[in-house]
Amino acid sequence: MEDFDVFTDEIEFTKPLFKNILNKYVYDVPSCLSGSNYQSGRKLLAEEYLETCDEENCAFHLSESVSASLRIMAVYRDEQLKAAGNKHHKITNFIKPVQALIDSSPICKEDEKLFDFLSRDAAELTKTLESIKIEEDPLYKRYMKFSSDNNVDNFHKILGELPKEWTIVQLTAPYNPNENIKPMNEFRTEIYSIYLTVFSNDYLNGIGPFTINVPANVNKEGEKPLFTELYSVLDENYDTIANAQFLNNKRLVQNYWSRREDIDLRMKSLINVMDKEWLGGWGSLLTGKLIDGALRDRIVKLVDTTISDWGFIKLTDKQKVLLYNLIESSPVLSSNQIKSCIRKILTEHGNTEDIRRVIEEIDCQTCTKEFRFLNELCLKCLSKAFETIHHFTLVDGIRAFSQAATSVKEGDEWATLKKAERYPVILIVDEILDSFPWETLPILNHHPVCRMENIHFVYSLFKQHEKQFVDGYFEASGGVGRYVINPDKNLERMEKRMCSFVKYWCEGWTGHVAEPPSPQDYLRHLTEADIFLYCGHGDGCHLASGGGAGSSGGVEGVRARAACVLAGCGSVRLTRAAPRAPPAAPHHRLHVAASPMVIGMLWEVTDLEVDKMVSTLVALYVPSAVTPAWPSVGKTKWSQGQLDTDVEEKSQFVPERDLLRAVARARGSTNYVMIASSMVARGLPIRISDTK
Repeated sequence: MEDFDVFTDEIEFTKPLFKNILNKYVYDVPSCLSGSNYQSGRKLLAEEYLETCDEENCAFHLSESVSASLRIMAVYRDEQLKAAGNKHHKITNFIKPVQALIDSSPICKEDEKLFDFLSRDAAELTKTLESIKIEEDPLYKRYMKFSSDNNVDNFHKILGELPKEWTIVQLTAPYNPNENIKPMNEFRTEIYSIYLTVFSNDYLNGIGPFTINVPANVNKEGEKPLFTELYSVLDENYDTIANAQFLNNKRLVQNYWSRREDIDLRMKSLINVMDKEWLGGWGSLLTGKLIDGALRDRIVKLVDTTISDWGFIKLTDKQKVLLYNLIESSPVLSSNQIKSCIRKILTEHGNTEDIRRVIEEIDCQTCTKEFRFLNELCLKCLSKAFETIHHFTLVDGIRAFSQAATSVKEGDEWATLKKAERYPVILIVDEILDSFPWETLPILNHHPVCRMENIHFVYSLFKQHEKQFVDGYFEASGGVGRYVINPDKNLERMEKRMCSFVKYWCEGWTGHVAEPPSPQDYLRHLTEADIFLYCGHGDGCHLASGGGAGSSGGVEGVRARAACVLAGCGSVRLTRAAPRAPPAAPHHRLHVAASPMVIGMLWEVTDLEVDKMVSTLVALYVPSAVTPAWPSVGKTKWSQGQLDTDVEEKSQFVPERDLLRAVARARGSTNYVMIASSMVARGLPIRISDTK
């Protein structure tokens, strides 16, 4: 046998066989699959395609490798609702595939007699079944399922139908075999690179999605690896806040605030390491499309001129797109970040086959001729390969594009670029990378950024609300507001603060204070309101249990209209049950119910600072005729429920009807990085229309 050595204990797989086994697994999956195993198979396939420079298949398989279990939930909910509303649904589900099978294999006369014998009422039964109309689900529902509809062609079709204004980027952790044998607390820190996949970008121009591999979890000697430090900070943050209720003397209170400041500094340092030593210049791929198309055209012209002037005749389309993005972001990047990224673009993202041919002629003791990816080669080999292909040194190549970046970074004629407005960014974040505060990276912290679970839910939510989308934004109304404040009756000061705010700024809103709403009332809030505000412990979705329609209860049983703001600790945090249960979170349930946006907290927070952020967010986003504006209102006795409105405006109040921009601005209302970075938006870009 070619592939198996039957005389030893080892089984050696050839490359084609390995890929065939992977394809067999991911394409012939059972209807009730394991989400974790499905994701693992897809990641392995993506790596195989990336090795062969098949960017399209790599991007497609990576898109399939995130939040698979959430798709199972969505499909199950849809089936339950259909069954509740149509007693024929179960049987019609089987008619179409059976009919297709019959049509493809005509029955002979002998078999027809057999069927007549088995069912004497066959004619009447056939007539009944023909009267039942079988409707095919739209693509956004079929693509949610694990079927033949999940293919590269439909993947491209979906990307083509989504708003052209969006930048969509997926961050994926590589496959790790230890996920199968270790507790999550151990394997979650074993990530040494991430895949950054660009699905849509201002500079793609039809070349399709592409993926780069970014080293991760790198650390200097004496420092904790990035993932270890993140989880350490989150654990200490949880312990500090959880034990705050037991502080009963001045010394303990002082120690509490000292620990809070230390945690804050550590989170600030962690974000700095993410920016400077992890992503570096690759952060340029996370930025949104420029609204000013003329600026984009000038960037393209500058880079293209550099390419032609220096004779970079063998740069690939992927390299050009990477350079466009890097040069565009140069005003907010350091020189070291820019130069390091230019070097990697020129050496590690060129034509692999050209470099393989050159490497064959280079004698190197550290590099193998059987490398999978270009970043496995040493800098000496990569430099020699570059010089052979382009006929000048790598140093000269770096200098050429560094000069272009410097002209953009320091030139007066590019001054508007740094503060130029951008269209929204949608980040699809692998579950294991979700705890990182991506939105507060310096390159992103002023941009309109939201997160989504996978491309399937991006497409599904967009298609369900497509008629309300204009220029890439869900056009909402801010007229109807509902709230639930302090349903557990144990956050008295928060209740007074938020009730006084809502009464002042959102006078027309109604809701529940210091009492839990009935499940029916809670679900009614989600279906009636344009904006739903929850202020209490956790996320509040448990209050809907027992009130669902057509399901076992809960928010999944209704069609949510509201953009939800959930102001409790960890209200949009992913949590897992041991040992390998898929992560779950309230925004999952709300997105299944078609809620276009959920804003909440990634971890534990303190109520006063969150009240500042949430009240600022709502005041920026929700129109109100009251004066003075919320930032100018006196809040000395806010915790007692008293506001001082007899004041002069401190400065001109500029509202923000783009909810994602309002979130970015609201983070600035607290001085604590730990609090500011906890707030994230999960959903699709949404804004209040000036005409509503």
